[in-house]
Amino acid sequence: MIKGKNVNIKILEKRHLEKLRLMRNDPEINIFLTSVIPITEYMQEEWFKRLGLDSSKMYFSIENKRGAFMGIVRCDEWDKINQSIRIGIDIFPAYQRRGLATETYNFFVKHLFEDLGIHRVWLLVVAFNKPAIQLYKKLGFKVEGTQREAIFRNNKFNDHIMMSVLRNTYEKTLSRGQPSDR
Repeated sequence: MIKGKNVNIKILEKRHLEKLRLMRNDPEINIFLTSVIPITEYMQEEWFKRLGLDSSKMYFSIENKRGAFMGIVRCDEWDKINQSIRIGIDIFPAYQRRGLATETYNFFVKHLFEDLGIHRVWLLVVAFNKPAIQLYKKLGFKVEGTQREAIFRNNKFNDHIMMSVLRNTYEKTLSRGQPSDR
């Protein structure tokens, strides 16, 4: 378990699957994801079985201090040779706009750099998700490029923005007092 001030990060377990499925099927969440195909219970269980066999992926639950499931941290495309990993966080709408994503990114990215020896943390964000882009910039992520018209939402094609933060950039940002898990 990785402990933050207001949240704990735990390995995703079978007990989380139904809440994860409900979150994944929520239009307020999946509008920002690559796929909006509804997930059935069977599909969720099969995905979870495959997840356990793939060493390039790690999924975690985000829980409050009382143990309530609030969302997930997704890590995939872990390239152990080049020390790079893709990250994403999804939080139930009821828990959004409370600083939980900021807190979670702060201490989880720190964990990836300091404990797992990652050099580069990257993510994809749909271009119309302006609050997320602002958060990532605040945390030291830089725009690397654009996947043009890669996501079809709201009856039009939208760009996917690739952003990353490198360990040395993160450490400089940390030394200026941000990000921090304290």
